Amino acid sequence: MLLLLLFVISWAAPLGLVALLGLLPPDLPRWLAGALTTAGVVGAGALAVLLLRWLLSGALGYESAIGLRIIRAERVPRGARVAFVWCVLIAVGGLLALSLGVTHLGLVIAVAAASFLGLLLLLVQYSSIFGTTSIVGVVLGVAALIVVQSVATGFQHEFERRVLGVYAHINVTRSTGMTEYRRFEAWLRTQPGVTGASPFVYYAMMLAPFDPEGGRTDDLRLASVLVKGIEPETAAQVIDLPQHLERGSGRAIPLEVLRSDFELMPVPDREADELPFAVAATPDPRGAGWYERAMEHYAAAPAVRKRIPGEIRSDLLDDDEWPEDVVSGSGSGGDDARFDASALPTIFVGATLAKELGLKEESLVMVVDPGSSFDSSSEPEFQYYRVVGVFQAGFQEYDSRLVYVHIRELQRFKYRGRDQVSGIDLRLIDPNLAPAVGGAIRAALPGREYSVLEWQNLNENLFKSIRFQKNIITIILSLVITVATFNVLSALWTMVVRRSAEVAILMSMGATGGQVARIFQVTGMAIGLSGSLAGVGFGLVLCWLVQLYGYTLDPEVYFIESLPVEISVTQIGWILGMTLAICFVATLPPSLRAAKLRPVEGLRYE
Repeated sequence: MLLLLLFVISWAAPLGLVALLGLLPPDLPRWLAGALTTAGVVGAGALAVLLLRWLLSGALGYESAIGLRIIRAERVPRGARVAFVWCVLIAVGGLLALSLGVTHLGLVIAVAAASFLGLLLLLVQYSSIFGTTSIVGVVLGVAALIVVQSVATGFQHEFERRVLGVYAHINVTRSTGMTEYRRFEAWLRTQPGVTGASPFVYYAMMLAPFDPEGGRTDDLRLASVLVKGIEPETAAQVIDLPQHLERGSGRAIPLEVLRSDFELMPVPDREADELPFAVAATPDPRGAGWYERAMEHYAAAPAVRKRIPGEIRSDLLDDDEWPEDVVSGSGSGGDDARFDASALPTIFVGATLAKELGLKEESLVMVVDPGSSFDSSSEPEFQYYRVVGVFQAGFQEYDSRLVYVHIRELQRFKYRGRDQVSGIDLRLIDPNLAPAVGGAIRAALPGREYSVLEWQNLNENLFKSIRFQKNIITIILSLVITVATFNVLSALWTMVVRRSAEVAILMSMGATGGQVARIFQVTGMAIGLSGSLAGVGFGLVLCWLVQLYGYTLDPEVYFIESLPVEISVTQIGWILGMTLAICFVATLPPSLRAAKLRPVEGLRYE
């Protein structure tokens, strides 16, 4: 009765797999999702207990010897061992050649074919024809599932790595901008799990190459870009820009080469009652009286360093000619023949954008603010920049559209020179902590004034699409394994029918129905275990081949340049467990058929 109860409960084990793959409906009530997950875990535990009892009660007794003998090969086919050695040599030699850089599709196919043929020859030496055909079906199903899972996991994690290289784990923003961002940053750094923080400003603009000799821009190669203003001193704490610059420029480039001579207008913090309590209680890291000191410094700065784009210079109102001393590279006009490129603010551009516009280090570009002249009452505001680095994030969308400047430059455009930022980027000790840390920050910032965005929600649709495709492919390929287990079932059923006389003799000698059933269960599980292990080996070889070959992709379609493969021990573990569980279920009908066989019926025609 207890065994029957465990068997019924074990059918809930697939619920655990569904929960693990994240296939539960998102709108499912939390209590129901928890109940289904618990039922799946309990079902998996019941299945494990049944397998353990089977192992201890029968697999270590005479039943295992008889069960393994049923599928054992009677003799080794002639020439099988020699052919197996040749296949191993071909596979190993091909893998060595691929490791040394010989990438040829024919070589990859030859290694894969030699590996599969060698595996087949190895099975033929130890297993009967019935056993070999059943094992091969399981091998192909497991190998296909491992390869697809590894590629899908590689896609998912590669997307995540590249997104996290450009975007922070969490960003906290305010729609109208932050003036108290220094205190805000100091408070955020004290949050558990936070390892870095840096202010930023985003602004959509236009960019075009500029020819200082001809004094004109190339309007035919005008690009729409997303400009991100970063603080060079702290940006490396939250994004991987130094690594991207080294990859795109071929050398290490410090972020401090981003320069800006612009003087920001100090802005006092809001009153304490207007700030969140946690921020209001945080001392300003600039110290007491910082605003007065900042205003004195601002007042003493030269006017040319405080002029925002589009602003009319007061020293030109009474003169008909431009002064001869300095001509700034910003505004709505200027004599570009006297352009001092070395004094310009600097910019980082993406590798794809640089290729499309013909840019390189020391090239000059003009960045235009299209939103400054929607009413056509004034000329567009612009600023000239000097390219000092080309970065490669490895994501087509970022490499073709994102550029970096000093944060003061975007404060100059977006906030008209005021010391104000869009928000603060955060990096955590573990990216998976983002929902918990983001929730804690969100709880400390009441109302809707501030927005807290975790990296999972930044490209939510993309990540959901990848997970959904991965889960669908997993389910479809799991059906391949299920179909393969029908080979196990049919082979075992055929063995039971063909060996009715042997079963009858065993039962006439005192064997019980349970012992006879365990004989065929051992046979079926031996097929499942052999096929699973061989499938894992063959699947790993195929994954290795894909990695060594480096199959290229179109980055405009797939966002990345090559097919990523990432092998997960956890995924291999649950694939093995799922395959063995399905094979165990497939052994039940033939085993029960053999257990119910009456000795008289089995010996009637003998």
